[in-house]
Amino acid sequence: MNRPGSDLDPARTEPPARTPVSSYDPADLTYRWSPEVGAFAHQYDRDLQLLVVWSGGRAHETEILERVAADFTILAQVEVRWSAEKMVNDFERLYGQTLWGTSPKHEEVGAGPFLLLILEDHAPAYSYRQNVTGYVELTNVNVARVKAAARALTGGYRIHSSNNIREFFRDATLVLGPERLREIIAQEGPAEGASVLAEDIVGSRGWDSLDQVFRTLRWTSRYVVLRNFDDLPGSLEDDHEIDVLCDDQTDLAAVLNATEVYPGPEGAQFRTLVGGEEVFFDTRYVGDGYLDTEWQREILARREWRDGQVAVPRHDDHLFSLLYHAKVQKPAVKPAYVGRLTQLALDVGLPEQVARTLTQDEVAASQLDGYLAGHGFTVPLPVDPAVHRNAEFLALFRLTPMADPPLKVATAELWQSAKRSPVARALGRSRVVRGAYHRLRSAVHALKDRRA
Repeated sequence: MNRPGSDLDPARTEPPARTPVSSYDPADLTYRWSPEVGAFAHQYDRDLQLLVVWSGGRAHETEILERVAADFTILAQVEVRWSAEKMVNDFERLYGQTLWGTSPKHEEVGAGPFLLLILEDHAPAYSYRQNVTGYVELTNVNVARVKAAARALTGGYRIHSSNNIREFFRDATLVLGPERLREIIAQEGPAEGASVLAEDIVGSRGWDSLDQVFRTLRWTSRYVVLRNFDDLPGSLEDDHEIDVLCDDQTDLAAVLNATEVYPGPEGAQFRTLVGGEEVFFDTRYVGDGYLDTEWQREILARREWRDGQVAVPRHDDHLFSLLYHAKVQKPAVKPAYVGRLTQLALDVGLPEQVARTLTQDEVAASQLDGYLAGHGFTVPLPVDPAVHRNAEFLALFRLTPMADPPLKVATAELWQSAKRSPVARALGRSRVVRGAYHRLRSAVHALKDRRA
C-alpha cells in the first residue's frame, strides 16, 4: 500500500530518475513519499542547504563546524561582510520582509562579519515541522537538528538556516549571487579552506541590468511576467513597467529590492533601480482577485521559460489572461494588443474567423466566458481598487460566476449580523412579530400568484 503523498507505482523496482540540481526550478519542486527513507524526498539528485552563524554566535564557531562536518559535506565556507550602510536592508531582504528600513535584526544577532556554510546532505529526509513564523512545512530534519543544536550553544536566533531546498536556493542566491552559487554547486568535494565576501546582498545598490534581475529570480521566486515580455531581459518598453504574477508579493519585492510606490495593503506597484533608472513592477499575487485564484496557481505551475531566462505564461494562459486584461480590466483594448491577441489565438488553434475578430465584444465575451466557466474559474473582485472593471462587457457573460459587488457583500454581512443581535432574537421570539411576518409573506406570495 502506498504511503500518503506517494505517486509511486507499487510494481516498479527501479527508483525514478532524479533531476540535476543545477536545473532547479522553484515552480517545479515536488515531494514524494520515500518508503526506503521513511520520509519525503524531492526530485533533485542532490540536497543542498545553507547555515549561517551570525557574528553574535561566532564564539562557538569551532564547535558548530565540527558538528556540521559530522553530518554534511561543507561545499563552501565564506565569511560575509555586509556594509553598515546596507545592513538593515540586507536583513529585511534575506528574511523576506517589507523594506521599511526598521529591522532590529542586526541588534539581536550581531552586526559583524558572519559565517556562511553551503552544505550537501547525502541522506536527506523531509518531514513536516513548524517554523518560527508558525507555518507547517516540509523540512530537512537533519538540518533542523543541527540548527537546534547550534542555537542551544549560541542562545537565541544567532543561527539561521534553510529549512528545505527551496529556501536554500532563495537565500544562497541572494547572499552569494547566482554566478558564485552556480560555481559552488558545480564543484566536486568539500571546500578547501574559507573565503571572504565583502559584498551586500545582490542588487542592494541597484541592479546592473534586467539580465541580472532575471538571473536572480531564476532560482529565488515563483513568478511569471504576464505580458509585454518579448524584449526581456534585454530592454523595456517606454513605460518601464513589468507586470508580474507571483505567489508572495512581499517576498518578491524583497528579492527585487523594490519599495512600494503607494504604501498600503492594497498597493501593487513597486519600484527598483536597474542601470540607474527606476523600473516599476506591477506585482499581482495568488489570491488578490486580479484573476481567479485557481487560475493564478495554474499559470504559475505551468509557466514556461523564454530563452531560459524569463518565466512567462504558457501560450493558452497568455492568450486568455491577456484577453481578460484587455477586455475586463481596461475600458478599451490597446491597439498594440489587437495583433498580439490575433496571433496568440491562431497559435492555440482557434478558428481564423474567431481569431480575426477576437477583440470585438460579442466574440471576446463568448470565448472568455466559455474558457473561464469551462475551467471552473470565476471573475473575482481585485483587492487593488485601481484595477478597472468593465461592467458593460461582463454583462455579456452567461456562464461564469461573478463576485458580488462590495456593497452587496457588505449589506449581506450587516443583515447576518443584525439577525444574530439580541434585539433580533427577542423579536423572533415574539408571537406578534412572527404572526405579522407570516401574514406579510402570505400576502406577497398571493400577489405573485395573481400576477402569474
